[in-house]
Amino acid sequence: MYRFLLTLLILMISGCTTSSDDKDSLQFSYTFSDGTEQWTGGFADYPVGEEDFFNLEFKRSPLPDPLDPNQHALQISGDNRSDDLFMFIKRKIDGLTPSASYILKLDIELASDSPEDAAGIGGGPGTSVFLKAGAAAREPAPVVTEQAGFEDGYYRMNIDRGNQSQGGGDMPVIGNVAHNNDDFEYTLINRSLNNFTVQSGDEGEIWLIIGTDSGFEGTTTLYYSTIEAELTPL
Repeated sequence: MYRFLLTLLILMISGCTTSSDDKDSLQFSYTFSDGTEQWTGGFADYPVGEEDFFNLEFKRSPLPDPLDPNQHALQISGDNRSDDLFMFIKRKIDGLTPSASYILKLDIELASDSPEDAAGIGGGPGTSVFLKAGAAAREPAPVVTEQAGFEDGYYRMNIDRGNQSQGGGDMPVIGNVAHNNDDFEYTLINRSLNNFTVQSGDEGEIWLIIGTDSGFEGTTTLYYSTIEAELTPL
């Protein structure tokens, strides 16, 4: 009788173990307390050689007032003189199964100073700055393309991120950068990407990418403070 009860107890406990699906999920967390954590920044949709004119900048920085200056973030900034500036951050994740499909989930916290009801040239400084996120097997990068009126060429992205309010196959729209407060002061906002399918490359790598596609003809400065990523194999 004792052996029967012991066997039954073992079977009941084994039935409560975590599923293999949960074990296969990979979790990544980036808070930038010790550096950029291998994230880099970039820009596209502007003429070659005009970086200074567009005031393009990417760096690790403390959060701005009135937020906690002891918390660091990835600061990215630019003047949208082309009425189409794309600003992005990216990071490589490797060690995955080569040529395999994964479901990606991203939770993003960032600081923006643009109220939801604010108006601006070409569109609102918050509501017309569209936030996109996704991933690709190849490294996302600006490439020089031909465009009428620009002798030295024009930078365009080498992945499908859509344009303006329209998302692309590699980067769906997940919202904008407007916050719900009335004042033009930096406020933390949260956006998420769910159920996005990406296939890893031949060497088991993918590139995470988060960016903004702007219709606001002014300066946008954002601070990415926390990024949580989850990859689940299909």
